[in-house]
This record gives sequence, structure tokens and C-alpha cells, in this order.
Amino acid sequence: YIALGAFYPSKTKKIEKTANIKILNKIKKYTKIPIVAIGGINSKNYKNLLLNNANFLAISGYIWKNKKYKPLQAIERLK
Repeated sequence: YIALGAFYPSKTKKIEKTANIKILNKIKKYTKIPIVAIGGINSKNYKNLLLNNANFLAISGYIWKNKKYKPLQAIERLK
């Protein structure tokens, strides 16, 4: 797989470079390798990444560092 990000601000790691939606669509034209989107993904922004050619999402901060929801509750909100 190819991992790209961070797409959004994240509390998990310091972000030095950011990615945008255009890069997902551009890379998809050049390869069949699955694309993993990472960085600041949550229940409000994940669908946009999937609709723009991300095959997988790496979501850790929203699940494990969420101050509002316990991990299983956070995962439920991703449906």
C-alpha cells in the first residue's frame, strides 16, 4: 500500500507536510496499489477521503485519544 497524509490536523504526530484530496485522485491514475489516507481523520471527514479514491483509512487519534467517546463508541460513529 501507499500511505499518504496528513490530510487534517492531528494530535498523534507533529505534521510537517500535508496532503490534499487532489493527490488521491492523481495517484489513483498512476497505480493500482491501494492508497491509505492518514492524519486527523474522524467521523466528520472520513467519507470525503473514501469518496476521493482512498482505499483504506488509518484512524488512531480519533479512536484512542478521543475525549468525548470511548474507543468502541468512536468506531460506531464511523458507520
